[in-house]
Amino acid sequence: MLRSGLVRKSVPLVLFVAWGCGNQTPDRVVAQTATTSARTGAEQSNRCARHDLPATTCFICDSGLRDPGRLWCAGHDRYEDRCFLCHPELEDPERLWCSEHSLYEDECFLCHPELRAAATEKAPVADGLYCVEHDLPESECGICHPDLAAALEPGSGLKIRFESARSATLAGVETATPSVAAGPSSSTFLTRVTWDQNSYARVSALAGGVLRVIVADVGQSVSRGDRLATVSSPEIAEIKGTYLAARADEKLKLAVLTREQGLVAKRISPQQDLDKARAEFEVANNQAAAARQILLDHGIGEGAVRQLENGGPPSSDLDVLAPLSGTIVDRDAVVGESVEPGHPLFRVARLDTMWLDLSIPERDVSQVATGLEVVATFDHHPDLEARGRITWVGSSIDPETRMIKARAEVANPDRHLRHGMFGRARIDSPRARETIWIPGDAVQYVDEQPFVFARLADDLFELRKVSIGGAAGDRVAVTAGLTPTDEIVVTHSFTLKSELLKSRLGAGCVDH
Repeated sequence: MLRSGLVRKSVPLVLFVAWGCGNQTPDRVVAQTATTSARTGAEQSNRCARHDLPATTCFICDSGLRDPGRLWCAGHDRYEDRCFLCHPELEDPERLWCSEHSLYEDECFLCHPELRAAATEKAPVADGLYCVEHDLPESECGICHPDLAAALEPGSGLKIRFESARSATLAGVETATPSVAAGPSSSTFLTRVTWDQNSYARVSALAGGVLRVIVADVGQSVSRGDRLATVSSPEIAEIKGTYLAARADEKLKLAVLTREQGLVAKRISPQQDLDKARAEFEVANNQAAAARQILLDHGIGEGAVRQLENGGPPSSDLDVLAPLSGTIVDRDAVVGESVEPGHPLFRVARLDTMWLDLSIPERDVSQVATGLEVVATFDHHPDLEARGRITWVGSSIDPETRMIKARAEVANPDRHLRHGMFGRARIDSPRARETIWIPGDAVQYVDEQPFVFARLADDLFELRKVSIGGAAGDRVAVTAGLTPTDEIVVTHSFTLKSELLKSRLGAGCVDH
C-alpha cells in the first residue's frame, strides 16, 4: 500500500502488467507454452485462467490457500511483506525475485514445489509491518485490513485514524461514556426449537420383511398401540412356528409327567422315571415361555398370541404399532418396499410441549441455571413468544466453539412452534450485577457481529468487538467488551464504519 510521505501518483496500467504474472522470463514462457499445448480439455478446466496455474495452488485468487499468518495486500495482489510498492524498505536486492508470483524465488513453491514445506517455516512474521499511511502497526490498522475484524474477541479491536484531529468533529461524531445500572441481569442467547425428546419416537419394524399395508400418514394423530403399518416377515412366521412347536412339546411332556405320577403312585414305575419326566417337562415349559416372550418382543400382542395358541394360523404378518400417543411428523414408508429392523418408518411426537436448545457462551455460564425462566422470540414471527424454564445445563464446554448447551421446556398449546425454528432466548437471572447500557445507535454490525467505536484520541478510534445482551427501549446492554470509563461514539457512528469499509468498496490505499 502507498503510505503517507511517499509520492502519490497515478500508476500506469502497464506497471501492474509488468509487475504481475505477465512478466515471465523467456525460458519460463517457452516451458509454459509447451506444457499448455499438451494439456487436455479436462486439465484446462481445473486451472486458474487468470494466472495459468492449477486451481488448487493459485493462492492469488483463492484466499483459502494463503498463509493465515501473513497479511495480504489487496491493492497489489500479494503478501504485505512482499509488497515493495507499499514497503520498499523490505526489499532484499541480494535475493532472486519471482515476478510471476510476487515472491522470492527461494520461497516460491509454485515454481519450485519442493519448497512448499519450507515456505511456511520461512514465512516472515507479518505483525512487524508498519502502516506509515495511518501511523499504526499493520495488524491493528482497520482501514487497511478490515477483514481482521472477523477474528476479534469481545474487548479487542482494530484502530481507525482520521486524516486530522478535526475530521471527526467536522463529521458530526459525538462521544459519551456508557451508563451503568445495578439490577437483575438479563442475557440473550441463540436458540433452536426441537421436539420434546421425552415424547418423541422413531418407529421401525422389529423384523425384516416387505411393507404390505400402510394405514397412517403424516399429520395424523395416533394413540399408543395403534397400528401404523403391516410387514410380511418370514422371520415372524418362523418365530410363530417355533413357539407352536415348543407348546406342543410342552403338552407332550406334561402328559408323560402325569402318566409317570400315576404309575409311581401304583408302584409300577420307579421314582427315577418320574424325576426324569418332571425335569423334561420343566425344560419344555421354559422353552415355550422363551418362545412366547420372543413373540411379545417383536410386537405381537397378547391377543394375537392367544389367538395363535387357540389354533390360529402362524402367518407372517407383523404389525408396526405406535409406541406413544402423539402426531405423526414424518413418514418414510412405501408399500412394497423391503425394510430392515431399525430403519425408521414413522416419527411420532407430542406437539403440546417443545424443547429450546440454547448455546451459552463460556463467559455467561454463571448466568444460567435450572429453574430460571426463559422467554423466546423469533425474528420471522414477531408476534410469537414462547415461555418456559431451564430443565438442563450441560456439564462440558465445546472445545471449538467454547459454548455450553442448555435446554428449556416450553408449552406449545396452539402448535405455533415448529421443529427447527431459530430465535433468541432471554434469561433473567435473579443475581444482581452492574450492567453497562449504551444507545442502540452506537452499535454497528460488521459481518453480522456487533461492534462499537471507542475514542482513543482526537483522530484515533477503535473498532471494539462487544457482546450484546437484552434491550430496554432505545438502549442495549453490553455483557462484554466495554468498561464504564470507555468513551464511545454515540452519534454518526456510521461515519466511522464507512471509513473502515471503504477499502472493501475499492477505495483502498492505492487510491489515496
